[in-house]
Amino acid sequence: MAIIRDGSIRPIAVIIPLILSIAGFVLAMLALFAGSGSQQKALEDYHLIALNMSNFGHDLIPTSTSSGSQPTATDSDGFGWDDIENGLDDIEGEITDQLNDIANDVADKLSEKLGISQWYSIHIMTACEGNFAPNATSSGAWYNTTNCTAQSPGVNFNLTDILQREIDQGPLKINATDIPIPDKIREAINYLNSFLLATFVLYVLGSGFSGLSFLSCIVILTLRRDVIGRGTIIINIAVAALATLTLALSSAIATAISKKGVSEINDAGDDVGISAVEGTKFMTISWVAFAVMFVTMLFWCASCCLPRRRFGAVGAYGEKGPRGSTDSNRGLLGIFRRRR
Repeated sequence: MAIIRDGSIRPIAVIIPLILSIAGFVLAMLALFAGSGSQQKALEDYHLIALNMSNFGHDLIPTSTSSGSQPTATDSDGFGWDDIENGLDDIEGEITDQLNDIANDVADKLSEKLGISQWYSIHIMTACEGNFAPNATSSGAWYNTTNCTAQSPGVNFNLTDILQREIDQGPLKINATDIPIPDKIREAINYLNSFLLATFVLYVLGSGFSGLSFLSCIVILTLRRDVIGRGTIIINIAVAALATLTLALSSAIATAISKKGVSEINDAGDDVGISAVEGTKFMTISWVAFAVMFVTMLFWCASCCLPRRRFGAVGAYGEKGPRGSTDSNRGLLGIFRRRR
C-alpha cells in the first residue's frame, strides 16, 4: 500500500509518526522517572551515575606488617647473618600476603561494618542507595535498592553528609573525619547537582512535546482527508522539532556531566576506595528517544515538501484528469460526464 498518493499523505501513513511519537514519549518518561516510586527496583540500572562504596575505608585495615626489630649481629662468627636475614624476609612476605588476603575479604564487607550502603546512584529526580547482590565481588552483581529519596526537581545529592550520618549511626564508633571524602569527588558531585534542574526541565519538555506529537497524529487520523492541509503538517513539524531539540539537549547534557563526573571521581577515589560508573542504559534510552523524534520530524518535513493536491481531487480536477493538471475545464468536464 503506497504511503504517498497524488502528492498527498494517506491517513494510513500517519501510523508511522504515531508509533514513533509513542516510543519517544515512553522512553523520555522512563528516563525522567527512573529510580522513582514503585519502579525504583526495576529501573535502578537507568541512573545518570552510580558510586561504588563497597571498598570505602579500606585504608583503615592494615595490609602489611613488620617482623619487629631485628637482632643486630654482634660478630661475624657462627651462622651467616645473610642467611638469617633472607629467611626472615621470606617469613615476613608470607605473613604480609596472608594479611592482604584477609584485608581484601574484610574490605568487601567493610561498608556493612561501617553502616553505609555499598552503592549510591543519582537519577534525574531522585538519589538511591543499596547493596550489591549477591555480593559486591560477584561477577554480574546487580543493584539491590534499599532506599530512594522523594521525587524532587533538581535533587541535591550530598555524599559527605550522607556518609557522616550513616557512619555515626553505624555499629562501629569511627569518626568519619578520619576517612574524609577527597575535594575532587565533592566537586564532581556538586558539578552534577548543578545541572540536574536544567536536565529535568529539558526532559519534561521533551516528553511533553513527544506526547503532543502523538496526540496530533491521533487528531489527523480522525480528520477528513480534504481537511488535512499544509498548515496541519507544519504544526506537526513544529511539535516534532521541539521534541527533537529538547531531547537532544537533555541527552547531550546528561552524557557530558556523567562522563566528566565518572572520570574525576575515579581519578580521585582510588585512595579512599570510591569508584563510579556511567549510566549507559540511561544514555541509551535517552538518545533513542531523540532518534525516534528526529525521524518523526523528518517524516513530516518530507510530507510538507512533496508536491501537494487537495485530497478531493475528483471535484477539483476531474475524475480521470492528468496528474499535475490545473485546468479547471477538466474538472467541469469530469463533473459533466458523471452527471450524464
